[in-house]
Amino acid sequence: MTFDALLAAHAPRVFRAALGWMGEEQEARECAQEALLKAHRARGRYDAARPFYPWLHRIVRNTCFDALDRRKRREVSGLKEELVATKEPTVLDHLASAESIVAVRAGMERLGPEHREILVMRHFQDLSYAEIAGLLDVPQGTVMSRLYRARRALVRVLQEAP
Repeated sequence: MTFDALLAAHAPRVFRAALGWMGEEQEARECAQEALLKAHRARGRYDAARPFYPWLHRIVRNTCFDALDRRKRREVSGLKEELVATKEPTVLDHLASAESIVAVRAGMERLGPEHREILVMRHFQDLSYAEIAGLLDVPQGTVMSRLYRARRALVRVLQEAP
């Protein structure tokens, strides 16, 4: 399979990962596109002897974390984008009440990157414990304990919300 075909095959997975981190569909599309472009530019650094998605996942993760950092700097210097921009409903909006989605997204934004990452991988990317362990290069038991702590942290954040 060519490199471009690999990127195309993984594009939906990249978008789902970005959506999990970014929480907003348009930002997720932009981050996914940027990550795929970065991967294409870095294709010479990919080791074909190793699995493709873990390499690509690191690029997506770093791209989203950079965008989240930029978002925080923007919000500090001006109005929060959500308060000004209108937002079209996403597929997620149709699966549950809008209030629940807003609460979970806000809660996810309040989590640290390590908690958000593990929740995104499991619940937005629907990765197995074994796949997450491979991507993070940790034992499966560590994945399970991190998920437990991240879920507890999310519940605490949601309970604290007004």
